[in-house]
Amino acid sequence: METKVEEALNLSYDDFEPFCKWTREEGHDKLEVHVQDFKMEHMSVQIEEPGVVTITGERPLDDTRRSRFRKQIRIPKDSKTDEIQANLYGDVLHVVVPRKTPALPATKSCTKTSTITASMPSNYLFGLIKSVISRLEMNTMLALPVAGVLAVVVAFVGYAYKYCHCGDAES
Repeated sequence: METKVEEALNLSYDDFEPFCKWTREEGHDKLEVHVQDFKMEHMSVQIEEPGVVTITGERPLDDTRRSRFRKQIRIPKDSKTDEIQANLYGDVLHVVVPRKTPALPATKSCTKTSTITASMPSNYLFGLIKSVISRLEMNTMLALPVAGVLAVVVAFVGYAYKYCHCGDAES
C-alpha cells in the first residue's frame, strides 16, 4: 500500500488558463471566471498583495491527475477589498468587487457597463471555438457565391472594354 507521500509524488497536473471577463458597473466591478467542472471547495479567492486578487483552483481528474489554475487580476484602487464576494453559478465563478462611493453622489441617471476580456479562452472552451468556426464556415459559404458573381462582372467589364470600344472617338 502506497503512503500519502508516494501518492503525491505520482500526481501529475493539467494546468490551464481560465477565460475571464471583467465588467465595470455602477458601484462595483464583476469578474467572471469560467471554471468548468470545479466546485467552490476546489477554489480560493485571496488578496495576497495590495491591489491584486489571486484566484486558484485545483480538482481531481482521476487517481493520479489533477486540473489546476492560478489567476491574478489587478483591481482598481478605489475597491473595497474587505467586501469582495465570490459565488459559483454553474461553471462560472462570479467575483464581485465593490467600489468606494465618491464623496459627492454621481448625477448620472443611466448605468454604463463596459467589458474587458482578461485572457484568451482556455482549452476546455472548445464549444465556444467551434461556434466561431461554424460562423466562419457560414461566412465562407456566403463569400464563395459573392466572389463568383464578382468574377463574372469583372470578366464582362473586361470583355466590354476590349471588344465594344465604347466611347472611342473615330479618326
